[in-house]
Amino acid sequence: MEDMLLHCRAVARATKSAFTVGDLPMGSYEINPENALQSAIRMVKEGRMKSVKLEGGKEMAPTISKITTAGIPVLAHIGLTPQRQNSLGGFKVQGKSTASALKLLEDAYAVQEAGAFAVVVEAVPQDIATLVTKKLHIPTIGIGAGNGCSGQVLVQVDMLGHFPPGRFLPKFVKKYGDVWGESIRAIEAYRTEVKSRAYPAPEHTYPMGMSREEFSEFERLIEEKRASQV
Repeated sequence: MEDMLLHCRAVARATKSAFTVGDLPMGSYEINPENALQSAIRMVKEGRMKSVKLEGGKEMAPTISKITTAGIPVLAHIGLTPQRQNSLGGFKVQGKSTASALKLLEDAYAVQEAGAFAVVVEAVPQDIATLVTKKLHIPTIGIGAGNGCSGQVLVQVDMLGHFPPGRFLPKFVKKYGDVWGESIRAIEAYRTEVKSRAYPAPEHTYPMGMSREEFSEFERLIEEKRASQV
């Protein structure tokens, strides 16, 4: 929680009008609704967030209700819930079977009725996510759930390509850039130029405030001082 608050404050300092959402970390909201409300209040007061996000569907409805009743907006998160991936058998697609899809819809209705202003739908087949979106009156934010959701979210590090080659990427990730490759290119060019003394070039250095004659006199004084110390 302390780490998350630190990140939240950093984001808050850099924003002017963005609607910020603080992601409640595992262990800060599952114990009971009262515990969750205390964490949410810290996110708003100390983290300077405007809302909070938490994972879970029908079972988290009382918690969402508790927080929203206190006047703090909640973004819900259903489908693949990363904080609970061990209980789901890993990072696997949800809603693939009839029973799983029905549970997803029940979860969506539950968080909506509990007062969530929107819901993240992660790693769900497109047709299922689109149907869920149509059934709700709150927006759905898809990540790996197709283009039928109300909006989309993608991890910035993933979309920018800010990771080394060979790293596993979920199917839904699209690289819009290659920050890692460009960074390596720049670092290697810097190393080469430093070794060859091409950098710093004259345009990267500060000029002297003395004439060449004065500099020569400066050198002479240094030599005299050195000779007197021998």
